[in-house]
Amino acid sequence: MFKDLDWKGALRRAALTVLIYLALVYVLNVALPGSATGIVPTVINAAILFVIFTFFHAFVERRKKRQRAALRPQEKGEKTKNRPVAATATDDEDDEAAPSKDFKGRQNPNTSRKKASRRRR
Repeated sequence: MFKDLDWKGALRRAALTVLIYLALVYVLNVALPGSATGIVPTVINAAILFVIFTFFHAFVERRKKRQRAALRPQEKGEKTKNRPVAATATDDEDDEAAPSKDFKGRQNPNTSRKKASRRRR
C-alpha cells in the first residue's frame, strides 16, 4: 500500500498547504479580531492537517505517476503502428495528401478555402 510513494514531494506540498492554512487563519484573525480560538488549538489543527495532507499528496502523486506510465506505452504503440519505422520525406508527403485508413467521417471541406486565403496574402 505504501510502495512507490514520494514522501519528499508530499512533505513539501503538505507544508505549503499548512502554511497557506496558517496564513488564512492569521488574516482572518487580523480582519476579525477574536475570531480564531487561540494559538495552541490552531497549531494542533495545523499539525493534524499536515499529517493528513502528507498522506493525501503522496497517494495523489503516486496515482498520477501510475496513470502517466500506463498511458505512455499506449501512445508509443499508436505512433509506431500508424507509421513505418524507416519513413522517408516522400512517404510523409504521401501521408499528408492521402487520408488515413483509420480516419472516420468526412474530409474537412474548409481546406480549399484555407489554401486560397494563404495564396492571397
